[in-house]
Amino acid sequence: MSTSPHDPRDGSPPPWAGAPGFTPGVEGVPHAPLPGAPPYPESPEHAPPPVGQPPRRTRFRTALGAAAVWAVVNLVLVFAVAGPPPGPAALGEVVGALVVPTLLAALVVWMVARRRAWGFWLLLLVAAPLFWVLRAIFIALPPG
Repeated sequence: MSTSPHDPRDGSPPPWAGAPGFTPGVEGVPHAPLPGAPPYPESPEHAPPPVGQPPRRTRFRTALGAAAVWAVVNLVLVFAVAGPPPGPAALGEVVGALVVPTLLAALVVWMVARRRAWGFWLLLLVAAPLFWVLRAIFIALPPG
């Protein structure tokens, strides 16, 4: 008949019947399935991306705005330390000296962030060291 030494049809207890935790007469008590046990719930279907709408990306204008914030901070610091410029020509020199570092910082930030939509605060964080390093380089360069 059966090749195993225990045959449940004859009513004899299994060989491990004396093991700790064994309760005689209680075999195969039905219970609820364990959490996560098969069958697993069906996974929701993800909707396809909308057709005709390109993915959001960081625009150069946004990167320029982040760099311009640091240029304004620079102007405020210069005016707080040195006072207002004596005339329009001096104001033009101060503002003109900020144009190139601002544009270069914005260009680098935009090149780093252009593939995805970055938050403005993140653009500010990336633009800060770029702007200040470029500003220091342009201050250190000899005029002319």
